Amino acid sequence: MHVIVVYDVSAERTHIYRKLLRRRLEHLQNSVFFGDLTDGQVTSLKNDIEDTLNSDDEVIVFESTNPAAFEFTTFGASDEPGSRFT
Repeated sequence: MHVIVVYDVSAERTHIYRKLLRRRLEHLQNSVFFGDLTDGQVTSLKNDIEDTLNSDDEVIVFESTNPAAFEFTTFGASDEPGSRFT
């Protein structure tokens, strides 16, 4: 399953989500993570996120079983998503 996770949390809490998400996903930008996970890993990730949430935190998990569903264009000096693991 292809997964993109984005979050909007207070500056004091960004390190919590960065550490949580880096365990399974590639860190693309400040609050954006990408990766391929199994269904079980996605469920586990969602449970971990839910356990970490504060009332002001916002986290969005995008999922797709079809890699063609995620079209993207990269501008600037950043690497293509997924290229850091190959």
